[in-house]
Amino acid sequence: MSPGKRFVIEVDHLTVSYQARPALLDVSIRIEEQQLVGVIGPNGAGKSTFIKAVLGFVKADIGTVRINGRDARAAKGEVAYVPQRSSVDWDFPITVEEVAMMGRYQQIPWYRSPTSDDRRAAREALAMVRMEEFARRQIGELSGGQQQRVFMARALAQGSDILLLDEPFAGVDAATERAILDVLERAKQAGKTLVVVHHDLSTAAEYFDKLILIKQRLYAYGPPRAVLREDLLSKVYEGRLRIFSSVIGEGNGRP
Repeated sequence: MSPGKRFVIEVDHLTVSYQARPALLDVSIRIEEQQLVGVIGPNGAGKSTFIKAVLGFVKADIGTVRINGRDARAAKGEVAYVPQRSSVDWDFPITVEEVAMMGRYQQIPWYRSPTSDDRRAAREALAMVRMEEFARRQIGELSGGQQQRVFMARALAQGSDILLLDEPFAGVDAATERAILDVLERAKQAGKTLVVVHHDLSTAAEYFDKLILIKQRLYAYGPPRAVLREDLLSKVYEGRLRIFSSVIGEGNGRP
């Protein structure tokens, strides 16, 4: 662990299955605070299941998850989640501002309306993702990248120091991808820890401080240069992966 850093996510021997089919097998990992961590692996490797298991959305067969040193079930309000765009009903009649305000609901008792502090937190979150000018717009009228940023604002408005994002770069153009990455970097600089499911190996080294390489089992966790090794990638992707020199070559990506 880096000097002065603490572990905010601790996963021990996590095993999850769906109808006797294993999705995760004996995964153990420690994630430090204020890191931008990418989760990579082939389709069906268990990347989204890993995120959902940390959130408590899926039940573990065995193993434990601790958030900030406490059982994850007692720390749900300390983690915010940005789902895949495909899992959201974009025709639902709700505005950008109302989506951001949803991030405050855990702090608002059922008998009370949002306060000025809640509204300010929602506005600040929209400003952070540069979507404040669209506050009155219905979410279905936005582009894919704009929709993604609105749901990032919802997570930021929650005020959690840990954000889990499931493929936030999927289906967006290059300019929007850079804009989303800028939001992630600024959130990290503000002290947050971000764990991001990512599918593009060609950008993984550039985007993340550390990478989790997973295919049911944990194959590697560490700096990109230690994870994006040809022997590991060939094993996980079973030889079907073309290894680009820009991914693993000298002088590319983070140390």
